[in-house]
Amino acid sequence: MHAATDLQALVAAPGCAPTRISEAIRLRLAAALLDLGNHLMLSADERKAFRLRGWLSSARALAYNHSEWEMGKSLGYSYFSQGLLTEYQEEGLIAGLWRDSRGNLHEPHTGNSVALGTPEIANYEFPEYTFDKILYVEKEGELPKLRAAKLGERYDMAICSGKGQPTARVMAEETRRMPDYFVDVVDIGLTVEDAVEMGLASEPFRRKKDITWELRMRLSGVAKEYLYQRNGYGGGISGKRFELNAILPDTSRIEYIERKLKENVVRPKVIPPEEALAERRQKMYREKVEGWVDEAITEMLDVDGLKDKMVEEFEERFKLQGARAWIETGFKRDDTLSWRDALKDTLKAAYEGKHKADLRDSVREYVQESVKGDEDEEDDE
Repeated sequence: MHAATDLQALVAAPGCAPTRISEAIRLRLAAALLDLGNHLMLSADERKAFRLRGWLSSARALAYNHSEWEMGKSLGYSYFSQGLLTEYQEEGLIAGLWRDSRGNLHEPHTGNSVALGTPEIANYEFPEYTFDKILYVEKEGELPKLRAAKLGERYDMAICSGKGQPTARVMAEETRRMPDYFVDVVDIGLTVEDAVEMGLASEPFRRKKDITWELRMRLSGVAKEYLYQRNGYGGGISGKRFELNAILPDTSRIEYIERKLKENVVRPKVIPPEEALAERRQKMYREKVEGWVDEAITEMLDVDGLKDKMVEEFEERFKLQGARAWIETGFKRDDTLSWRDALKDTLKAAYEGKHKADLRDSVREYVQESVKGDEDEEDDE
C-alpha cells in the first residue's frame, strides 16, 4: 500500500496531463485511490466485486466537488484508467482491483473457454500438455469458422477472440501497465502485399489523427502506397485497407491462416516429454482397463436387471408412502434443506439403519446365481 508521501511525489510527477487536471485535484484523486484501497481490505468478497469503473465513480464525485474543478470538464475513463491509475500503480499493484473481460480464450480438445478478465485469468490453470501456442483473432466473428474447421484441435492451439484492435507489437512488449513483460508473437495477419497478390478488394478509410513516426517507418513501400496518404496539415490520413473477411469463401480464409502458420514453422502437435508421458500413459491405461472391466461385469451380471430386481424387492420395506412425513420431519431438523435433500437424507438413514445388510445379501445371492448359471452353460457346451 502506498504511503501519503509517495502519493504526493507521484501526483506531482510529469507525464500525467498536468494541463488537463490541476495538481491539487490529482493529489485528491490519488488520495481517493488510497482510501478505496483501504476499503478493499475489508473482505475477499468486496475485493472481488470492486471493479475499475467503481473507482472512477468515486473519483469523479471527489473531483467534481473540488473548488478548483473547471465547469464543463469531465474525468474520462481513458485518462483515469490509462493515465492516473497506471501511474499510481507503478509504485505497486492495487490488490483486489480488476478489469472487465476484453475477450475469451478457447482451449482445444476440452471445449473449455475462459473470459480474459482480471479475476478469470488470475484463477486460470493451464491444462497439462493440451496446447503450446495461441492464435489471437481480433475479429470475434471469425471464431465460429475457426472452431468449425477444428483449427485449434489440428494444431493443438488455443484461440483467443478479442475486443479492440491490439497490434502484435503491443502484445509482444512491456507497457507501463505491464512492466518486465515479454511474449514471443508472430504476426500472421493479412498484409497489403498478400492482399494485392490475391487480388482482394480494398475499402477506403479515413483517420483523423496521423500515425506515429515509429509506425510509419515500419510500413513497407507497398503498405505506404495503400495505407498512408496525408490529407494536409491537421487533416489526418486516408487510404485503402484490406480486411481478412475479403478472402472468400470462408474456407479460403482458413487455408490462408494455415499457410501462414506453416510459413512461420508452427510447432508440431503436443506430445508430453518422455518422463511425463510414461506417468500419464500408465494412468490412462489403468483407467481404460478399469472401464472395460466395469463393462464386462455389467454385461455378464446383467447389472441393470439386478438394479431393477433390488428396487422392486425393497420398495415395500422402505415404506415410501410416508415420504411427506419424512420431509416435514427433515425440515424440523434442518430448515435450510430442500424437500429433495430431506427425502434423500431419510432414505439414506433407513438404508444404513435397517436394510443395508439385507440388500447386500440379496445382491450377493443374485451374483452367485448368475455366475453358477454361466458355469452351467459352459459345461453344457
